[in-house]
Amino acid sequence: MLLKDKVALVTGAGRGIGKAISLKLAEEGASLILCSRTASQLQEVTAAIRSAGRPCMSGVVDVAKEEEVTRFVKDGLDQFGRIDILVNNAGISKPKPFLETSNADWDENINVNLKGAVFCTRAVLPGMLERGSGTVINIASAAGLRGLPGSIAYTASKAAVIGLSHALAEEVGQRGIRVNVICPGPIKTELLDNSPVKDFVLKNKAHLLPPEDVAGTVVYLASNLSGGLNSQMICVRNSNRW
Repeated sequence: MLLKDKVALVTGAGRGIGKAISLKLAEEGASLILCSRTASQLQEVTAAIRSAGRPCMSGVVDVAKEEEVTRFVKDGLDQFGRIDILVNNAGISKPKPFLETSNADWDENINVNLKGAVFCTRAVLPGMLERGSGTVINIASAAGLRGLPGSIAYTASKAAVIGLSHALAEEVGQRGIRVNVICPGPIKTELLDNSPVKDFVLKNKAHLLPPEDVAGTVVYLASNLSGGLNSQMICVRNSNRW
């Protein structure tokens, strides 16, 4: 019970990495505030957490819309009183070659992957600063480190999340807030299974890891196990390529 009495908000919690993170945080004693854009998937995760005896509220939220984020965070604070851990996991990946990537594609990647993290952090951070404690964990990607051909808008948005994480960590670290970023490599999720770049990634000797490996890293960063770790980037992968 590494997170007993903690309250965690996880975005993109309905499937894949977000689902694994939510279940693992609950297993370690946290109360959960969950959001995603797909109601049916979110309801399944919420039910599983409640069945395990942990408090959980959830709502359908598009993190690219700040007004939805602000309203949802307020509801979470009204119910639980505080948010100790924020996991910015919500993201999209719609790979296309550079010249086929439209302005709308760029906007969607930036709005969800980058601005979604900005909006959620902006809504949660004031309460953390007031208490002088809190942890923000951003889920970026190994693609944001090396660049993934055929998925340039996604790559750029995740590189921006890494930069956001480091800059914010330096800004608020002296006020008791820790900000760290996780860069998963290829993870066995529905998102990767349906991706046109899957074969390219795998032929470069990268092997799929389960979402639970990312979830375990989140627990490490969210708990006292990581001590004062701040402004750090952790790659979750089993090769040095992707």
